Amino acid sequence: MILGVDTSNYTTSMCLLDDEGRVLFEGNQLLKVKSGGRGLRQSDAFFQHVHELAVQYERLVAKFDPLNIDRIAVSNQPRYLEDSYMPVFNAGVLFCQNLSHTIRKPLDFFSHQEGHLMAALKTCGISELPQQFYGFHLSGGTTEILMCRFDDGRITTERVGGTLDLNMGQLIDRIGVLLGLDFPCGKAMDLLAQKADSDYAIRIKRRGDLSFNISGLENKLLGLIETQSKEDVCRILFNTLARILGEMIIKLPPKLPVVMSGGVASNAIIRQRLLQSVELHSLYFSKPKYSRDNAYGVAALSWMRGGASNC
Repeated sequence: MILGVDTSNYTTSMCLLDDEGRVLFEGNQLLKVKSGGRGLRQSDAFFQHVHELAVQYERLVAKFDPLNIDRIAVSNQPRYLEDSYMPVFNAGVLFCQNLSHTIRKPLDFFSHQEGHLMAALKTCGISELPQQFYGFHLSGGTTEILMCRFDDGRITTERVGGTLDLNMGQLIDRIGVLLGLDFPCGKAMDLLAQKADSDYAIRIKRRGDLSFNISGLENKLLGLIETQSKEDVCRILFNTLARILGEMIIKLPPKLPVVMSGGVASNAIIRQRLLQSVELHSLYFSKPKYSRDNAYGVAALSWMRGGASNC
């Protein structure tokens, strides 16, 4: 069996795979943010992760013997870059190091971004995992367009575009909090947006490359909050993000598949509009639950790297 653990800024995740890479157990718990808040301090998030890891592990060992775990995988940094670091990932790392030493099984380290990309690849319905692909990582902390490659048992990435200011998930949460929703707001805003039927999308200034700015979009949405319903504001926001993403996708060479990952990619409006508007590219979305933060991706990477052969 392969155990995967991810302690992102807002979700504690644990996933157990069998010898064939199938899911045996999953636990995903959102961290608690005070009503009206826009997030958590790293120290507060770390404390909640430590508590929740104990809760999820207790659930797991009630069903499965941890001595039968053959390999452990954990996310230890946001991205696979030398200067990429967030304290919250240490909660998962320390837990997994202790477990690895106790049961004397190998421990693999992957980035949180790799986990997102792998979870998307494994659940998007693509017939064969590609050696190269374009990956969109769309979340509260990252909005990047990546050239991705499988290399020595992990996914290596090269940033080729993305936001130059706000992240898409960051913008969504800022608007959601102003609408009176609890943080993180994406799921609730998705449901509100599906109740509206507006096709309107705000136009933003376009660049010639694969980069874009969305901080100005926030001011335009603030103006709409005063005149439009919550449902319409959410719908217009997601229509606009879909337009931006569509404009970026059509600039990419169509020979490689495009894989959408990260919490923003779980949005129903964005998915629907992109699938309807981007016809010349092979566009893939993971299952919504695996677009959001999860430990399945790092567990699957560990299984591919060597877990399957060691079971």
